[in-house]
Amino acid sequence: MTVVDVHTHMIPPSLVETIAGGDGPDGIGVEEQGGIPQLVYADGRRYPVRPIFGDVAAKLEQMDGDGIDVSVVSLPSTHLPYWLDPKETARLCRVINDGMSALSAAAPGRIYGMASVPMNEPRAAAEELRRARRELGLAGLAIGTSVEEIGLDAEELDPIWRTAVELGTPIFLHPYRSMTKEPPAELADFHLSNVIGNPLETFVAASRLILAGALDRHPELTFQLAHGGGSLPYQLGRLDHAYHAVAGAGAAAAKRPLAYLDHFLFDTVIFEPRALEYLISLVGAERVVFGTDRPFEMADLSGTAIAKTASRCDAERILGANALEALGIEPAVASERVPDRQRSGL
Repeated sequence: MTVVDVHTHMIPPSLVETIAGGDGPDGIGVEEQGGIPQLVYADGRRYPVRPIFGDVAAKLEQMDGDGIDVSVVSLPSTHLPYWLDPKETARLCRVINDGMSALSAAAPGRIYGMASVPMNEPRAAAEELRRARRELGLAGLAIGTSVEEIGLDAEELDPIWRTAVELGTPIFLHPYRSMTKEPPAELADFHLSNVIGNPLETFVAASRLILAGALDRHPELTFQLAHGGGSLPYQLGRLDHAYHAVAGAGAAAAKRPLAYLDHFLFDTVIFEPRALEYLISLVGAERVVFGTDRPFEMADLSGTAIAKTASRCDAERILGANALEALGIEPAVASERVPDRQRSGL
């Protein structure tokens, strides 16, 4: 059984080096604290870049300990540079993607990088996506749930979606930071901007893609939703009811919300076996993919929950087969992977 982690993050060392060397955009710097570089933003945000984020050997060691064969890595969404001038965003995305390609090349068949593109300049984003896929061989596209104040359903983003379809590109949709940047007072403490805000961001983004007609304009688009789809699977009935019952709620969508589930894959980062069991029953095992959110403190390593809530066949799909098919990737040869008997908790 091949285990594929579709929700895990790395930061290319070349990105940190570019910023530390003075070649980064205004508003982002690098400072060291306790021997660990920190990405420091003009708005006061600080993020330590621990070795596990960029050291391939450390990443592989962690994967082996977790029983994971393949990691599909994306930049943490807090570092997506959508807030910059579009030209600066495009320049930084090239650095990010070159770095993701280097990480992939350092562990072929075990680490696959996802591209970042300048979503705030759609035509440049389409060009960078072509480069990332055709020249760099990156496995897919990772995006935030919004582009600052622009929703993913906006027609101005259509060039990106057309290019993604043209290239057969899977899209990983991850909460951006609309809830953590300026959270409502009720979410400002207890880590609620993450615990509640992140699933809410995904729910809002997916709902708008459905209700605003974006998935009708691009019927071949598929999005992998982080954190089990956020609140979407558990409030889908409410969304569907509003479509039928409230004037204007579904005016732009060709079908009821329940009919769009085939446009989404849902990862397993939800921590609770009963919630995972419900997710599988709602969308089918063929639409669920394994993820961890490593290396963050909100990582979910409950791989045993999958075995408890699914048949052997469904577990094989969820743990790896679905991701391999969706991404069109090949794992490392068996001798280079972790034997099943050595897997921790899977």
